[in-house]
Amino acid sequence: MLQFTRLRFEAKVISEGTLPRFFGPTLRGALGLTFRKMVCVTHLEECSLCLLKFQCPFTRFFEPFSPPDHPFSKRLQQMPRPFVLQVPSPSKEPVPFNTEDILTFHLVLWHQVETLLPYIIVAVQRTFEKGIGQGLKARLERVVAEVRGEEKVVFDDKQGLVSTKLPFVSVDEIMCQPNQTIKSLTVRFLTPTRIELLGKLQNPVTFPSLIKASNERGRALFWAYEQKEPSWDGKGLVLASEEVKMVRWGQEWMDLRRFSRRQGERLKIGGVVGWVEFEGEDLSSFVPLLRLMEWVHVGKLGTMGLGQIKVET
Repeated sequence: MLQFTRLRFEAKVISEGTLPRFFGPTLRGALGLTFRKMVCVTHLEECSLCLLKFQCPFTRFFEPFSPPDHPFSKRLQQMPRPFVLQVPSPSKEPVPFNTEDILTFHLVLWHQVETLLPYIIVAVQRTFEKGIGQGLKARLERVVAEVRGEEKVVFDDKQGLVSTKLPFVSVDEIMCQPNQTIKSLTVRFLTPTRIELLGKLQNPVTFPSLIKASNERGRALFWAYEQKEPSWDGKGLVLASEEVKMVRWGQEWMDLRRFSRRQGERLKIGGVVGWVEFEGEDLSSFVPLLRLMEWVHVGKLGTMGLGQIKVET
């Protein structure tokens, strides 16, 4: 069964510097490079050509491949990564950090977490020690698991790895069906949400587009990590979503760019930020799927921090 944990990483700045106004892509890129250098033993340019691609810690985390005997391998053109990055909402300007400041970010993970945890921690340590952004260096001080309102220290700079036994919340707990009628709900786009349907970016994000994207994201996760069809009626939810009205909103498109080392150019990664209120006869059947999206993000580039939402009923 899919199980989720949320880790908070706390690092103390030891050399002042600046991060981009939305530093998710920068952090994701730096972590990926560091992680690969740590564990790669074949040094091939393309992981897809490597015989170790199904066992390698890097590919299992950053570039998972569907084994040939996976029951849904034909449906999974690309395995969804088993994590999303959570960073602060974009600011208007690059963010300066002074010595002794605390830099914080979160990772939500849901597959082979206890096996990969030491690798992740060492990769974060080395990334911050080497430097990130413009001159910023930091020392990882703590990693804390946050589940059900409780906290458990996993790593401490003085004690090292405190525990590999992490608290989890199951997908059934997250997707618990509300026991009352819900006629309105508000969705907040905490970070740029980039939903693309039939090749078209959604702006604004309507309820049907949100449910379609959520259903696609959820199905892919169940196929990949549960190896079965999801429990909800995706077609039914998508059809019913057409009857839900967008009554009030404060959505806007935020342009963002990231540098792609692989393509050697800056790419557009903007998305919708803000909020929207929806109303319908009874929205309770949609809430479990949207609660899941709070953990796994919706739309594209969740591993860079995009698509983080909050649902208020």
